[in-house]
Amino acid sequence: MLKGLKSSLKKESKDKEIFDIVIYGSAVKGKAKPNDVDIAVIFRSGSLRERLDKVQRIKERLDTDLKVDMKGLLLEELFRPEFFGKTGIFLEGFSVFDDKPFSKKIGFEGSTLFTYSLKDKSHTEKVKFNYILSGRGKEGLIKLLEGKHIAPGVIEIPISNSDEFTQLLQRHNIDFKKKNMLKQA
Repeated sequence: MLKGLKSSLKKESKDKEIFDIVIYGSAVKGKAKPNDVDIAVIFRSGSLRERLDKVQRIKERLDTDLKVDMKGLLLEELFRPEFFGKTGIFLEGFSVFDDKPFSKKIGFEGSTLFTYSLKDKSHTEKVKFNYILSGRGKEGLIKLLEGKHIAPGVIEIPISNSDEFTQLLQRHNIDFKKKNMLKQA
């Protein structure tokens, strides 16, 4: 579903006024069936009217059953404090033109740092959960989700897999906190 969307958006790379098109939100965070797709068309230049017209034309050409929320903005607007969408674009955004996370395009990686506690779990539950994470005779979930075990009770997971890890913790009724972060690539 997203492959077709990406390929139709990639055609816009010929337009030199467009710096990139970024897909972000639940569609790129590992959600199995996203309800909608958030798209940012990042322009190098152009008047507001020109940008709005281009965004509308791009949106009309899309062939998708998903609800599309498409925004057009100048590259410089991404760095303004009053633009609230920058967090989603930098942390979880996927560059359509470069076919990689947008954060990597600008020299960073987006990930989620999970801290969790097993203190209220029985010994058996703790062992079982650690087997899920590290594996027992096969790959564990940390490796499958391309994560890193930082310290006891601390795991770093790429943003693209963070929803899946959150669901695992919730399924096992594990007390946790998470913090999204950008780090130098």
